[in-house]
Amino acid sequence: MLEKEKVPKDVLDHIFKLIIGRRTELKLMIRAVEKGLPIIIEGPVGTGKTEMAKVLASSLDRLFVRVDGDDSLTSIKLKGWYDPPLVLERGFSRETFISGPLTQAMEEGGIFFYNEVNRAPSETINAVLTALDEKLITIPQLGEIQAKPGFLSIFTYNPQDTVATNPLPMAFYDRCIWVYVSHQNLEEMIDIVKLRTDSDDELLIKISCEIVQATLNHPELEMGSTVRGAIQLVELHKSEETIEEESLLDKVIAVHSRKIRCKTTSKKTESEILEEIVSKILSNYEEDKIIRKKEQ
Repeated sequence: MLEKEKVPKDVLDHIFKLIIGRRTELKLMIRAVEKGLPIIIEGPVGTGKTEMAKVLASSLDRLFVRVDGDDSLTSIKLKGWYDPPLVLERGFSRETFISGPLTQAMEEGGIFFYNEVNRAPSETINAVLTALDEKLITIPQLGEIQAKPGFLSIFTYNPQDTVATNPLPMAFYDRCIWVYVSHQNLEEMIDIVKLRTDSDDELLIKISCEIVQATLNHPELEMGSTVRGAIQLVELHKSEETIEEESLLDKVIAVHSRKIRCKTTSKKTESEILEEIVSKILSNYEEDKIIRKKEQ
């Protein structure tokens, strides 16, 4: 598909089928794709930022080139470098140059996906600025490389993550379309777990998602869990296994205890809060015969 060409309806339907909810966000992203505008997806961990970008790329049948931000990701690693033995033999040329992920995406008209861009050094961000709006980069000894039609950059950013991160410059935001995603509601979360697992245990799926929602809304947690945790809990539970509080709690702690974080003012541990959540949720199903309360 050429840049600035309208995305076909069947492709749109395919994207909406693979991504639960997110209609507003996806429509913004698709419009940005049609106009060749770079995108930054901002949101907490576990909100499907990467999945949205991957589904978009696969549905459009475009190369998906991914990098993950860290302080060792230099502009040279992004753009590319010359192979020293080949340079000695043939000199500086296109044949001796090894394309980095940004250059590869530009040369093949693909999607350059930069995960956790706020973890990158400032000089790396500056290296991609010309690729965002002018669709070109300059390689020493080689000159300018112009992106082929279809090239697009998508970045993700988690505002809750402040460890080993750097502030993004206004020049970066100025070039991007900003799309914010938050945690999805219970109904959408249930649909996601059904889509991502092979379980047909609707009660287990509902309870798993209710546990995640409870962590997101708990007053003593500064960070709740994610739909990924609900998926993992369903996968850990055997389809024929009884939903019993004690055994379920063991799995809940294994899945969620390191995905959540207590506020500094809380006197409870993450495991204690999860035990309270599980007990409270299961109490709503006491009349259901497949759930047994923990023995006192």
